Amino acid sequence: MEISPSRLEAAKALYSIEKGAKIADVLAYPKGLKPADEALFRELVYGSTRQKRLLDYHLASLCQTPFQKLPVEAKIALRLGFYQLLFLDRVPAHAAVHEAVNLAKKGGQVALSGFVNAVLRNAENKKESLLVEGENEIDTLAIRYSHPTWLVKRWEKQFCFERSEGILKADNQPHPVYLHVKPGLEEQVKADLERQHIQLEPTNWPHRTFSLRSHEGGLFSSDSFQKGDWIVQDWTPQAMLECLPLSEGQRVWDLCAAPGGKTVGLAWKLGEKGQVMASDASPERRKKLAENLKRTGLKQVQVYEGEAAKLPPSQKFDLVWVDAPCSGTGVLSRRADLRWKISPESVLEHGSQQRELLEEAQGHLYPKGYLVYSTCSLEREENQEVVQAFLNDHSGYKVVIPPALENHLEILKDQWGLTFLPTADHDGGFLSILQKD
Repeated sequence: MEISPSRLEAAKALYSIEKGAKIADVLAYPKGLKPADEALFRELVYGSTRQKRLLDYHLASLCQTPFQKLPVEAKIALRLGFYQLLFLDRVPAHAAVHEAVNLAKKGGQVALSGFVNAVLRNAENKKESLLVEGENEIDTLAIRYSHPTWLVKRWEKQFCFERSEGILKADNQPHPVYLHVKPGLEEQVKADLERQHIQLEPTNWPHRTFSLRSHEGGLFSSDSFQKGDWIVQDWTPQAMLECLPLSEGQRVWDLCAAPGGKTVGLAWKLGEKGQVMASDASPERRKKLAENLKRTGLKQVQVYEGEAAKLPPSQKFDLVWVDAPCSGTGVLSRRADLRWKISPESVLEHGSQQRELLEEAQGHLYPKGYLVYSTCSLEREENQEVVQAFLNDHSGYKVVIPPALENHLEILKDQWGLTFLPTADHDGGFLSILQKD
């Protein structure tokens, strides 16, 4: 059976996602793919997952047999084929259809291979005339941009229609890869990566933030990576770090530290005379934290493996950063499968843990110290309402709002902090800085 390695691996990955696997895990499974095959593999997995609702909506109208009742192997073959027909102009239609048919056969659905062929050929003929008509304007928007209607309804109420559509568009695009470079090594890192045919472009803000503009391989085999001169970190957490009121030589606790990007950034910002204590509740995540800290060789970082609640009261810090577990609605481009796993209930399930983490952290601040709360969520219940609940219980704290960034209109300021809306260039999230009396 003629099936390209990228499409076969993509079908396997999508099958695993259907069975509950995380997209980040399945993207690490295939081994030995050539760079071009790996690029197509990632495009197919991310794209078919992001566009799942739109693909299923149109396929339901093109299938004589009810689409949702088809075996999962046939649905995956149809989605992969149809995604290429709709979104990948560089892929010949006959190749997309032919290999989708073979994927159905490979998946044990030989009896449905003719059906897959007929549906996709019909889709190719009708794709320019396909329309989206939901139950109302919000439902139509949700189908068109392949999101759950309940989530789009929430965003439209919170951010308005235009901003919500901007978020939806951002969620369906791959964002640039960003590097955070150790202070003083910017030119050295650029030169090292250029030898690997990797081009970087500096951002105007934050400092020492570079976007990856070309990548022909060799990124993680470069000398500068092995020496810990840079880390991969999205623009948004780097911007949050830039907003923090920190000075060299201070003492900081990174309470939810894994996989370590914030910890490294904090250590670089505080300098060799500073101190960072990093902790995380998950033993598995602490292993990843330890790996990153070992590579970067930061001597001013200490990993605390005990429970946060058992940290002695005498341990005090100038700043404690709580990057709390959340629903993740600000990172749906990167975590493309998450939009199909979250629910209205899941937005509320982290609230008690978020408040408990803030409560544990606040007892370990020096006077005039800062308690920082952040999430990768856009939801008020996980952001503004958590901060407000904390302030209701702790009158000795006030919100400190960083200076407005006039050229970043996607950063919304209110009395509780900053909301970073997702864009084509970066993820979304929330940041609040609370100062103790």
